[in-house]
Amino acid sequence: MDENMEGMEGMEEDLIVFEDEDGNEYEFTVVDYFFYNGDEYALLTENGTEGTEQEGECIVCKVVATEGEDGEEDEEFELVEDEDLAQKLIDIANTQMADDGEEE
Repeated sequence: MDENMEGMEGMEEDLIVFEDEDGNEYEFTVVDYFFYNGDEYALLTENGTEGTEQEGECIVCKVVATEGEDGEEDEEFELVEDEDLAQKLIDIANTQMADDGEEE
């Protein structure tokens, strides 16, 4: 499957599952990928309760390229824990998405 599906609406969504220290799982959907200061980031929203379209919180993660067990390139998502940087990145992503929407 080609991971470079940026801008291809209607395609399969990127779903990311995070697990907290208590073993609880949280499912997020990637809203957008973007670059800032040479690093790739992803804006994610927490999926709502099953059967509803209610969205949860919005977070930003740094996308880190890794090599999987099978030797294939893989991605890891590292939560941006610096609140000021995270808010700045969310603002950048929102501005970028608004700009992209105006071009349509």
